[in-house]
Amino acid sequence: MTTKSIFRTITIVGILCSTTIKAQINPTNNIIGVDVSTFPQNTSFNYDSCFALGVNLGMNSTGIYQNWTAIETSPNTFNLTIFDIANYYYPAYNMPIDLTIAPIHTNNLEVPSDLTTMAFNNPILINRFKTLLDSVKAHIPNVILSSLVIGSEHDVYLGTNATLWSQYTTFYDSVSVYAKTLWPGLKVATELTFTGITTQNAFAQTLNTNSDYIGVSYYPLNNNFTVKPVSTIPTDFATLVGLYTSKPICFYQYGYPSSATCNSSETQQAQFIAQTFTTWDTYAINVKKIDFTWLHDLDTAAVNFYGTYYGLTDTIFLEFLHTLGLRNWNGKGTDKASFTELQCQAKQRGYNNININCATTNTDASINNNNNLIAIFPNPAQNELNFETPFELINAEIKIYNQLGQIEKSMSNINARKINIETTDLSSGVYFIVLQNIDRQVHRKFIINK
Repeated sequence: MTTKSIFRTITIVGILCSTTIKAQINPTNNIIGVDVSTFPQNTSFNYDSCFALGVNLGMNSTGIYQNWTAIETSPNTFNLTIFDIANYYYPAYNMPIDLTIAPIHTNNLEVPSDLTTMAFNNPILINRFKTLLDSVKAHIPNVILSSLVIGSEHDVYLGTNATLWSQYTTFYDSVSVYAKTLWPGLKVATELTFTGITTQNAFAQTLNTNSDYIGVSYYPLNNNFTVKPVSTIPTDFATLVGLYTSKPICFYQYGYPSSATCNSSETQQAQFIAQTFTTWDTYAINVKKIDFTWLHDLDTAAVNFYGTYYGLTDTIFLEFLHTLGLRNWNGKGTDKASFTELQCQAKQRGYNNININCATTNTDASINNNNNLIAIFPNPAQNELNFETPFELINAEIKIYNQLGQIEKSMSNINARKINIETTDLSSGVYFIVLQNIDRQVHRKFIINK
């Protein structure tokens, strides 16, 4: 046996003995964000405490969100205190910031009082926003901007009005170009809801022509604010990636309530986190960032404030707002299952080294047990591979990835426990087979040796 053959054999044995599959997302290319701006009941658990939880989890950017009117409180009068604090605080931790400035916040116009009747393509309004950017820039010279987001969920306000979309696009294009003169190399985005970016695709595509990132808020809800099943996530990601194949997607808001009123639970919220990372692995190249909303549940006063702000007092909607947190509000806050799941999913992908047992989380224990019973043979394989599962498959899907995370083969609508896969078209190397069955996903590694 030659030295080359010995080395090859040792490598194959090492790979076959490995039971852990490296995830495709990683801290170098993908950003985990956490909205750490919500606090628990006990005031001693302050922003520093919340921020530390995010940092320990592996958060590699966080956000600052300001309506235009919160900065320019009256015409040409600015309150820039938050930016002075940011300029001191975040550089000390080398923490990049995604800065959102919203002239429209969902269904509310947030421009200074003397501009409220002015169209967004009016040069006066555009120049005023540029002046706002000048002021912000002057107060955060040391802050690293991961991105600048201009507008938040404004598709709700624009609706189906072609004129409003056109006017806002003119505004966005102009101020985006100007922002890049203030921050060379800046990445600019505008955030639309998942519903808006998909159902108003023509308007959204035009708006995003000059965007560096595609900004999205994502809460998988039915029209009555009850939750959709977590199995919706892969389809929704695929839809977004299909619409924007060449630009990184950033979820600047991303969450799932835990309230039974929303037909959810803390366990289901944790499953949402698990499914998110499983799907994110598939689209690691396409999805740059997910910012998880938000760290703690809201108290009653905050819920009522936002209900009034959005003009929605529906009980289910208020419970949606109330229970979005990854931690409970009472006392100093306690971790929900979703926060533990987020810690574990991040740890498994190299974002943290938290001393936490992630072997049997609520969402993956049964999957891991079944994974140990799955048969894949022969391994190494040459021209065909057999895959057998101990559980029923219902319209399952199989994808085979190479080591670069690229899909080499895919099969869908699988309902048999035993699958024969032809591999004559695969060259020698290491591959990963991913089985998606309803809300469960299983990974296995195999080798083609020709």
